[in-house]
Amino acid sequence: MKKLRIGIAFFYHESHSFAPIKTDMQAFYSEGYFKGEEIFTAYTQTKTEVGGFLDVLKKVAQVEIIPLLCAAATPSGTVTKEAYRQIEKEMISEIEQAGQLDGLLLALHGAMVVEDIFDPEEQLLRKIRSVLGTQIPIATTLDMHANVSAGMLEHTPYHFGFKTYPHVDMYDQGVKAAEIMLEHLLEGKRYQASFIKLPMMPPSINMRTQEGPMHDMIELATKLESNESIKNASVFGGFPYSDIPMVGASVLVIAKDQQSANIAARELAEKFWELRQEFIMQLPSVNEGMEMALLMQEGKPIVLADVSDNPLSCGSGDTTNLLKEFIRVNQPKTLFGGLTDPESIERCRKAGIGATVKLEIGGKTSPEFGYPVEVKAKVIALSDGVFYNSGPFNQHLRVDVKGAAYIKVDEVDILLIGRPMSANDPEMFRHIGIEPTSYNLLGLKVKNHFRAAFDPLISRVIYVDAPGVASNELKNFPYKNIPEDIWPLKDIDFTVGEEVKL
Repeated sequence: MKKLRIGIAFFYHESHSFAPIKTDMQAFYSEGYFKGEEIFTAYTQTKTEVGGFLDVLKKVAQVEIIPLLCAAATPSGTVTKEAYRQIEKEMISEIEQAGQLDGLLLALHGAMVVEDIFDPEEQLLRKIRSVLGTQIPIATTLDMHANVSAGMLEHTPYHFGFKTYPHVDMYDQGVKAAEIMLEHLLEGKRYQASFIKLPMMPPSINMRTQEGPMHDMIELATKLESNESIKNASVFGGFPYSDIPMVGASVLVIAKDQQSANIAARELAEKFWELRQEFIMQLPSVNEGMEMALLMQEGKPIVLADVSDNPLSCGSGDTTNLLKEFIRVNQPKTLFGGLTDPESIERCRKAGIGATVKLEIGGKTSPEFGYPVEVKAKVIALSDGVFYNSGPFNQHLRVDVKGAAYIKVDEVDILLIGRPMSANDPEMFRHIGIEPTSYNLLGLKVKNHFRAAFDPLISRVIYVDAPGVASNELKNFPYKNIPEDIWPLKDIDFTVGEEVKL
């Protein structure tokens, strides 16, 4: 029997239209760029979307897996047109050279923006369709913060959004996408999709799925999926830092028939709009957050989360407002990190472990959010910056922060890293000899993903809104391309059924 040839690919970026650092090819090479057989080495036994693809397909004797191209970069500024076109060209070339495919599994983010393309995921799907034709099934996975457009649905109804934030179900959605592919190819099943775009772009700070409004949304989506007619229900919060016409929230339901899909999607959309005000949070300033933390007596560490400079929300990872507060307070048993500063790491290397060195740390990429801080630091440890995630978020994935230095400034321990990376896994600290649980106070460049691994280790989280490109205050951004009437920038009336397809 001829085997079914199913391609797997990955093109992943979350783009911030107002971040100063453009995302070039080197950013993809630094994070993850794999072709052909390299994909098996990089993603086998990882709790990622591609890991899910592989685990499902490997169990089916009738399937031949065709690894194509996987490219991912850390969230940052818009992707350069040169980088996007190179990756798109190589992706299409890999598909063409693969020969006849029977299906394609494609992991996307859904919030990529290119310098001259508002909706690159739709363009990529369109280019792929031009090669594969209209009959070959395509199934994608998408981030919960995807800015999904109706154009993407024109190329395939099979899109599976993450249902957890922190995103600990990437693997599960990869599994679902692979399973629907097999149902399509082996069982002849065909499903319909219903998509509704809402005129809202809620900030993501209150989108954790363990509590709050997004928890309620996912509960409803899961309840809808208990209906045998509903194959999958996805809720997308959108990524509000993308200055594009298709920004914002949406829902997508895959079902056995169009009517079932439409009814379920409408119920989800009405609930989403009803809960919109619950996504708004007012955060304390850095000084207010520190005062709150110092008044608390806890048995486990308290985290001050610098959400405005969270690298996974495209922050530079080197703003200094919260860092200055840690140094000013100078409390024993405090840790700050990871602060992006390759120049200071190099100076630490030259000085050597045990040396005391004068440094100007942070503030080099985005000095408008705080200038470098002059310190006299003792070099405690150095590393190459390579570790493997141990927590549930991207579990077992290899991470390379391009060097690390563990320094001490008076009473404050600081981890310097070589490129922006959210402190989402304790291995970022442990790999260089820092044990996060031994501290009373942690200052982390994070938002919500870190809680998947850190919640068992900490007592409280205080989110602070220091200056930074990922500020929670959306009214601070000079939008030019988003819809004119969109909540929360405008208080608008909306009835589900009036949605505009973008």
